[in-house]
Amino acid sequence: MAQSIQSPASPSLREFTFLDKPFRLLHRHNGLWFFADDVAAAIKCRTTAALLSKLNKEEVRAMPLGGGEVVCLSETGVATAIRRYRKPAARRFRRWLEEELLPALRREGEEALTADQLELALALAAEAARQVSRAVLDAVLENGETCWQHTRWLVTLDYERHNRQKHPLGRMMGLNSSVATLDALAELIVVPDGMPASDTELVKLAAACHLRLAERMSQRVADE
Repeated sequence: MAQSIQSPASPSLREFTFLDKPFRLLHRHNGLWFFADDVAAAIKCRTTAALLSKLNKEEVRAMPLGGGEVVCLSETGVATAIRRYRKPAARRFRRWLEEELLPALRREGEEALTADQLELALALAAEAARQVSRAVLDAVLENGETCWQHTRWLVTLDYERHNRQKHPLGRMMGLNSSVATLDALAELIVVPDGMPASDTELVKLAAACHLRLAERMSQRVADE
């Protein structure tokens, strides 16, 4: 089974053991990067330089680590190295990689993603409920006992994974309002019994589309 040691100094550095030798990799936002020296040792390549000479330049990268750099291979680069070295050691390494290491790493990623998603969902649901409740309260207080048609609500949640601030917004919408992309809006209008629209509204929409298209055509002619 693939067991790892995570470096406290560099959380992205993971260390495993393959045939009683260290096998290290970096887990970065753009994927997994495997130490070239460790890959060369695992497949019994004569030198790391000999291994690198058989790979494409996009499969090799000097990655920053601990104030210095370490030469690493991408996951594609490791697969290329295994194909190029048709030795028993390379086949043994491939089985360990495909059957133990990569599945273990993917399971870790799935578990972390599930936990993050659950935390985010609960936090945003609570914030959205608070914001929408406030919007409803303000609307009722503003309109008093008058008949108001804003019984639909549009909730917007702004979230950045590296910035845990949540800014959900609740906004009232009229009963005859719809939220759709332009493509979807066209479909809603053209189908029978689709979005209800008066002749005046259709004329305004057609005029707006005509004006925008005319502006673009004029700009293209001017650019030629």
